[in-house]
Amino acid sequence: VGITESEYMILVDEIYGGPQTVIPNWIKNNAGWWADGLIDDSTFLKGIEYLVNEKIIIIPPTEEPDEYVTDQTIPAWVKNNAGWWADGIIDDNTFVSGIEYLVKSGIIVVS
Repeated sequence: VGITESEYMILVDEIYGGPQTVIPNWIKNNAGWWADGLIDDSTFLKGIEYLVNEKIIIIPPTEEPDEYVTDQTIPAWVKNNAGWWADGIIDDNTFVSGIEYLVKSGIIVVS
């Protein structure tokens, strides 16, 4: 049995009231490992950045990050969300909002 394209994509064009977000389980594993400190920030971000650039994760178009943004630190709430999402405590849309924030803030670069 083949896997459908929707199983590989995260749809975030309208987080609230829009399409249902579908995220592959292996991304959840990575998020859990990151939240537990088993992989570092750079490894997690590179993985998410790859998924965004390969259009496995679809993020709506964003404006260029502000030039004055110098702090590229991942906010604690994003990492907390990743762990809670991996544990099934929060939904896919809440997790995706953190990824969308990382793109909008320039921490993840979309080519």
